Amino acid sequence: MKPIFLRLLMSATILILLMTACLATSSATPTPMATGLSDVVEGKVDVGGYALYYTCAGEGSPTMILEAGGPGDSTHWELVRVYMGAAPRVCAYDRANLGKSDPAPKPRTFTDMTRDLHTLLEKAPIEGPYVLVGHSMGGMLVQLYASQYPEEVVGLVLVDSAHPDMGDRLLAALPPETTGEPKNLKPWRQYGTWMSTSNGQAPFDVEGVDMKVSNEQVRAVKSQGDLPLAVISRSPNNPIMAPQMPSLPDDINANLMRLWQGLQTELEGLSSNSTRFTADHSGHFVMLEEPRLVVNAIHHVIDESLAAPGESTPPNPDQTRDTSHIPAISSVTQRKEWQKGMQIIYADISFSDPAGDAITVINRIVSASVPSELYDDIIRIPAEEQKRSALVSSAIGCSRKFELVVEYQVFDAAGNVSDPEAASFSCPAPKPYIYMIVGSILVLVLLGLMTLLLVSYRRLRRAKLKPTPII
Repeated sequence: MKPIFLRLLMSATILILLMTACLATSSATPTPMATGLSDVVEGKVDVGGYALYYTCAGEGSPTMILEAGGPGDSTHWELVRVYMGAAPRVCAYDRANLGKSDPAPKPRTFTDMTRDLHTLLEKAPIEGPYVLVGHSMGGMLVQLYASQYPEEVVGLVLVDSAHPDMGDRLLAALPPETTGEPKNLKPWRQYGTWMSTSNGQAPFDVEGVDMKVSNEQVRAVKSQGDLPLAVISRSPNNPIMAPQMPSLPDDINANLMRLWQGLQTELEGLSSNSTRFTADHSGHFVMLEEPRLVVNAIHHVIDESLAAPGESTPPNPDQTRDTSHIPAISSVTQRKEWQKGMQIIYADISFSDPAGDAITVINRIVSASVPSELYDDIIRIPAEEQKRSALVSSAIGCSRKFELVVEYQVFDAAGNVSDPEAASFSCPAPKPYIYMIVGSILVLVLLGLMTLLLVSYRRLRRAKLKPTPII
């Protein structure tokens, strides 16, 4: 009985540590909102004993296929889909074991996943040819898909894509393990080991990715020929190497940043027709922090795919705009409220748009006392209300004390942006009672488990001591 109790006690202790780590994480990032696109087509398709969810909007060829990083789903692309507008056709989907898709047997390799996608595209009303857009791990998946089904793919966009050698090189870049070293290094070593050698059996890996085999599958792809390729890289000046991972000493973090940019340069070499796009300020999630950069890169690849052989089109970051109407912000006011021990600050943005076609609020961090991320907000206000006066709110969660200056601009479907309006925010430290509440709950749960085990143990003892009847 003792080993069972010890295992439960250790599990409860790990749970407490993990919850404490989550509570201590600081972020100025609101959760992405659901897409407000019209004419959305969605459904689920059986790909071999389990079904995958897909969603499409817009029209025109080639069709964009959006592949999220791991373990992300189709919702990660909502801002890109909104900025893409009505053309061309844009589709996103959830891989097996994620989002609205069904579970699938684990472990899984990248070949399993590309086979699923190929079956989905064959069965769903999603016509080719395709431009594949992949973020992080999804970048490796679309590379593999393009090599397996080259007749279907006319372009690739890699959004801060992962690299099959990243795990090995990360481990090599970390200093040798020593006693008394910073505790933050251990999770990074575990992360590098998982990226290099995971067999898909880790309990936290919801997708069950066999990274060891999958990396070899991507390494076998030496070239994409002259396929139009855009490589989008995170900003080299953004210090957040990986969200939700512990911070590293400045010198080690800078070394990993250089390593990542070097891997992005290697990805450029996959095609003789490649173009590099570098984010201005965003970290790893470029499609959330700078979605318009991703859209610009997509349009560039589309133009390249439609160009005559031998021709090349330079990247054009400017969209065709109708400047006959431009949105205007009249005021930005703040309101605050406490939610479960954390203060939420809302920026209430009053604006008007003469055409009523405003689609987002661009949130740009001007300065921050701690590294922070902020995503754009999707506007869902009816056109008639926008033409008169409308109000949209953007939220900032104060998970720890910091100062923040944010610049707001309203962006419309015609490509116009309002003049910027800046606002300063001061986030206090969270109220300590949230930690006391969570800690008390965990202690009660642990005491309940101990009581249950003790009762079970006593019942077992009584059962063993009871005389066995002779028949």
